[in-house]
Amino acid sequence: MKNKLVITIGDPAGCGPFITLKAVEKLKRKNLFIAGDKKILERYRMFSRLSKIITLIDVNTPRIDSVNPGYPSRLSGMAAVSYIKAALDFMKKEKIQRLVTAPLSKEAVGMSMHNFSGHTEFLSDYFGKENTGMMMIDGNFRIVLLTRHIPLSKVHSVINRKMIKDTLALVYSSLNRIFKIKKPSIVFASFNPHAGVNTFLGREEKIIKDAINHFKHGVEGPYPADTLFLKDKIRKYDCIVACYHDQAMIPFKLLSFKRGVNLTLGLPIIRTSPAHGTAFDLMRKGREPLYSSMVSAIRLAEKLSL
Repeated sequence: MKNKLVITIGDPAGCGPFITLKAVEKLKRKNLFIAGDKKILERYRMFSRLSKIITLIDVNTPRIDSVNPGYPSRLSGMAAVSYIKAALDFMKKEKIQRLVTAPLSKEAVGMSMHNFSGHTEFLSDYFGKENTGMMMIDGNFRIVLLTRHIPLSKVHSVINRKMIKDTLALVYSSLNRIFKIKKPSIVFASFNPHAGVNTFLGREEKIIKDAINHFKHGVEGPYPADTLFLKDKIRKYDCIVACYHDQAMIPFKLLSFKRGVNLTLGLPIIRTSPAHGTAFDLMRKGREPLYSSMVSAIRLAEKLSL
């Protein structure tokens, strides 16, 4: 179904239901399917208006009424995963290739699924894809994470040449295929402070440099991460590859928190999500979370194609 997409509302105790409805209200799209619980969405007055332009995939989770905004639980985590499964089943049946996921809580899901580490890994397993990636996007500003949700103390021990070459191949092909960039320019961030090219090279930089030299397309670096996120550098490259989570996410959220989008690379579908979490603290206080990143996620999913 061309240009149609499915949205999951994320953890029902988090900001997902609200930002989903606000984004739909803002965009006024009629080609959107929402996977979630009607009883949760009915808590927001705007749902009665929006129900006329959306199609709801109602999971009808037992006891979902007991979930309170801002208070994650085993039930809210289980519900969030059930929304993903319902969305994927619906997409397969209706041949839809675009998925937008509102934030869920790894901790809440972990209360019942002990090996759950995030949307990216869950979708990778579902589609049987080993080489997938997490790309953060704001316009032409793109960052891909070499490693994702692992402790910083373990990052150095898992970095190897194959991982780097696989990531570079995925990034290059995605930029070429999804973003239609004929000759993508990619730069790699160094792992250690100030390390780059021939200066202060540690074990990790030597591995990165060796992998880059054996990659069939031109890639620059590794360059010191503390200067890669200046505006002139961002404009120069089509994508920056960061070695670990916070090396990418801190500068990205400082520069693009309100507009940023997470795109999963390597899947047979387009999957995007807002570049923030569940905002349980705001939901507990009854404060409205930002929904601009959700709007960006929907717009990007509509724009991209495989």
